[in-house]
Amino acid sequence: MSQLDFENSLNDQQLIAVNCNEGNKLVLAGAGSGKTRVLTYRIAKLIQDFNVRPSDVLALTFTNKASREMKDRIESILKISSQGLWFGTFHGICRRILKIHWREAELSERFTILDSQDQLRLIKRILKGNNYDEKLYDPKSIQSFINRKKDNGHRSDNISDKDDEVYVAIFKEYENILKQTMSVDFADLILKTYELFLSHNQILNYYIKRFKHIMVDEFQDTNLLQFKLLKLLNNDTGSLYAVGDDDQSIYGWRGALSKNIRSFTDQFTDVEIFKLEQNYRSTNKILKVANSLISHNKNRLGKELWTASERGETVKIFEAYNNDEESSFIVDKIKMLERDGYKKSEIAILYRNNFLSRRLEEELNGRGIPYIIYGGFRFFERSEIKDMIAYLRVIVNPDDDSAFERTINNPPRGIGQKTIDIIRKFAKADNRSLWKTIKSFQNQNNDEISSRVKTSLTNYISLIEIISNEINDLSLDEILVKIYKESKLKSYYSEQKGEEAISKQENIEELFITAENFIKNNYDSENIIDDFLDNAALEAGDYQSKLDNDPVQLMTIHSAKGLEFPVVFLTGLEEGIFPNENRKSGEDFLEEERRLCYVAITRAMKSLYITFANARYLHGSYNYLMPSRFISEIPDELLESVKSDNYQHVKSKNVIPMRKKDDHKHGFKIGQRVKHQKFGSGVVLSYEGEDDNLKLYINFEDYGSKWLVLTYAHLEFL
Repeated sequence: MSQLDFENSLNDQQLIAVNCNEGNKLVLAGAGSGKTRVLTYRIAKLIQDFNVRPSDVLALTFTNKASREMKDRIESILKISSQGLWFGTFHGICRRILKIHWREAELSERFTILDSQDQLRLIKRILKGNNYDEKLYDPKSIQSFINRKKDNGHRSDNISDKDDEVYVAIFKEYENILKQTMSVDFADLILKTYELFLSHNQILNYYIKRFKHIMVDEFQDTNLLQFKLLKLLNNDTGSLYAVGDDDQSIYGWRGALSKNIRSFTDQFTDVEIFKLEQNYRSTNKILKVANSLISHNKNRLGKELWTASERGETVKIFEAYNNDEESSFIVDKIKMLERDGYKKSEIAILYRNNFLSRRLEEELNGRGIPYIIYGGFRFFERSEIKDMIAYLRVIVNPDDDSAFERTINNPPRGIGQKTIDIIRKFAKADNRSLWKTIKSFQNQNNDEISSRVKTSLTNYISLIEIISNEINDLSLDEILVKIYKESKLKSYYSEQKGEEAISKQENIEELFITAENFIKNNYDSENIIDDFLDNAALEAGDYQSKLDNDPVQLMTIHSAKGLEFPVVFLTGLEEGIFPNENRKSGEDFLEEERRLCYVAITRAMKSLYITFANARYLHGSYNYLMPSRFISEIPDELLESVKSDNYQHVKSKNVIPMRKKDDHKHGFKIGQRVKHQKFGSGVVLSYEGEDDNLKLYINFEDYGSKWLVLTYAHLEFL
């Protein structure tokens, strides 16, 4: 094994973190500061200079990709095999331990691991077996409930009395089935390992003695159970080397606890802290923006990123009149960047919420620019959008069998696979569509179909026919709104909990806006519904941009974590959207949203554009929005306000001053009660602008706060 030259391979901060003595260490590694390099060189240092055997080291990561990368780097720099050193994810390492100690863990030697889909199918089976209505007890919500409890170290017999009795009952039956079938789910892998260690002291002691050095990557992403498992293995005698960044803790919604890294010095003995602040990714000007923003978080350990390079462009900020102008500006700039020599794949457009991609996709498609949605689906490929489109298709053409099959039991209405197989059999025998087949059941006796299922089929037929009969009296967007409500998809999604359910609802609301815009842009269409369906099919089936080897990258900020791009557009920075009010939960909400914004900013290597719009069409109405507070937290001198090439009404970066006088020449005052035809009763909170541009900020009892233009709002002053 050749001797490594650590001094010439690492910067000063990295070298100090790598050369430290054994013991508990916390390395605060800022974005782009070379944390993987430090982890791998630390392992190499232990093996080369501290005479640590590879088998004494346990290296934990959060992805298999990170684990493989670390393993390859170790073998590359040490020029030896890493055999004996345990690399892996928390789940992978726990699986390995359970495979060794399957008897003590009360499992079979070849126990089965259920993936997420297997788990969901089992929960659905339990619901069906107990005649629970899936519309009342959503399988995915129950799945999240079970996983959340396990991630916190709880079994079904050890949870709060405040929890829903049905959820607890399903959890108990679920656990019994897993026990009977000798199966485990992903959360079980860690929980069973933790329980194994608690109940078998000799096994725990073996691993405490074996893993004298535990290395953990992305420590800020650990949940409660992972943290407790590390505490057991460390036992106040080992060396835990944790690398992470409290400023990039953005997964609270899935159980990660940012306090794990903040309380590290309290939970482990004789901790030494190192900071990696030299950034190798971004320009100095981008880092100044990131530092100024994150400094507003109070609950942080504190560090400031810097770079040796002083070169780089000023961060640009663009204030759009509305989201159409915002999208047009971004695509104009992409065209300009292409002319300047950038590849399209070097450009990323980041957004807080999935639904914001729709207008951007529309603009990119219209201008012939290929793109991909990283870590997700294009708008018309998203399952909830395909559900809505399938309903529209079957209303226009009931004989569309594929649309029929997608909608017949979506949302669940008690029409299972057995019934669908029967319908298919009769349809094939009579050589007619599935729709005509179920219509025929109304006029004949069929012993294979129960009376309960017949009722469900009749209700489905009634739903399709009622909307079909109204199709000529409603606009395209009104038809879609009616489908959403009458099909019960709206209540189905609104009863579900969690990030995915919120995102689905936002996407469907964006579909209504897409339909409205389609009407405006195709006013000469002879059949707007058919044209809209054709357009949706063409967009969903357009694989050219997927196959293009140089597409623009679109993604949520969560998907962008760990990635970097020469050019980044950070879009939709308005209050209510980012920070996102729909995700508001817990005391740490605002700080996590700010950390998310910090992550977005630090993805940019050379150029960063921040954009926001004064108005967006949201939730069925035109909303005037305030710029995100995150913009005001960045000093003016760090941002360069830029204008659109196509619009002349772009204002400066600063927010239009909010007026708070008691009364106004139009006869209202702050605190005035008003009534709106759609939104009902509300109170005037503030106003801005003059004459035809006068806008009122009103808090409505049932719809929340909205900006409305007085000229068009038709308000009744009470």
